[in-house]
Amino acid sequence: MNQNDHFNGLWINEDSQTRAITKCKISYKNNSFVVQMWGACQPQDCDWGENVANDIQKETDKFQLLWDQEFAESFVTYEIIDGRLKVTDKRHYKDNSNRLDYRLVEYFKKK
Repeated sequence: MNQNDHFNGLWINEDSQTRAITKCKISYKNNSFVVQMWGACQPQDCDWGENVANDIQKETDKFQLLWDQEFAESFVTYEIIDGRLKVTDKRHYKDNSNRLDYRLVEYFKKK
C-alpha cells in the first residue's frame, strides 16, 4: 500500500443536507493528490473540476489546495481523522457581492 492511499476514494458529506461541498474524489499518484469536488447546486451538484496538490510528503494525514472559482477563492484543508475526511473551507469572495468570508468544517465518509 502506498503511503497516502488512505485518502484515495470517493468521499460523501456526512450531512446530506449540506449547502456546501457534497462530495470529494481523491487519488494519490506520483507524490501528488488529484482532487475533484462537487458543491450543492440544483438540479444537480456543481462540479468544481480537478485540482492538484504537488510534492506531498510521504505518510501525511493533511494537505491543502487553493481553489479559484473566479467569484471566490477557497483555501481548503483535507485531513484524515479516525477514518473520516475533515474538510476545512476558508472562503473569500472577490466578486464585489458584499458576501462575508467564512470558514466551514465538514466531515466526509468514504463510499
